[in-house]
Amino acid sequence: MHGVIFQSFRDYLVAEHGRAVVHTVFDGEPEYLLSEAYPDAALIRLIGAAAEAAGRDVDEIVYGLGVYTAETTFSRLYPAFFDQTPTPRAFLLTVEEHIHELIRATIPRAGPPRLAIAPRGESGVRIRYSSPRRLCVLLRGLTEGTARHYGQRARLEEPQCMLRGDVACSFDVTFSAAATP
Repeated sequence: MHGVIFQSFRDYLVAEHGRAVVHTVFDGEPEYLLSEAYPDAALIRLIGAAAEAAGRDVDEIVYGLGVYTAETTFSRLYPAFFDQTPTPRAFLLTVEEHIHELIRATIPRAGPPRLAIAPRGESGVRIRYSSPRRLCVLLRGLTEGTARHYGQRARLEEPQCMLRGDVACSFDVTFSAAATP
C-alpha cells in the first residue's frame, strides 16, 4: 500500500476523530513515508484500531478515509492531476492511465488496483474494481471525495461486489451538482 494512504489516514483521523484517536492508533508505529510502500496488513490493522478507538464501524472509517483522501490529500499533493480535468467524470476517466501507471512505475510495491473506467451516459462512469485487498468501500469514498473536490456529488450503485461473492466490483456512478446549503 502506498505511503500516501498511511499519511492521509493519519490526517483524516486528526480531522475527523481528534489527536487522541491518532495517538492511540499510531502509538509505536513507524513513520510512514510518501515515497514508500507498506504491507496491506499494516493499514488493515490501523483501520481496525481506529474503528475501535473512535467507536465507529470499520466501513465508516474506510469510507471516510476515501472521501478525505480524494477531496483533501490527493487534491493538495497532486493538484496538476485535478487541474487538467474540469469534472469528476473526466478526472476518473484518466485515473488508471495517468495516475496508477505512474505509481506502478515509480513505487512498484505500492500496487494500486487495476481499474477499468468507462463513460456511462452523459454524466457518469462505470468502474470495474478487482483487488485482493477488497477495499471497495475505500473506492466508494474516493469517488465521492473526487466529486466533492469538483463541487459535485456521486451516486453509486454497485450491482456486483466481491464482498457479496462476485469476482469483482462494478460501480455505476452518476455525478450531479452538490446541494447548496
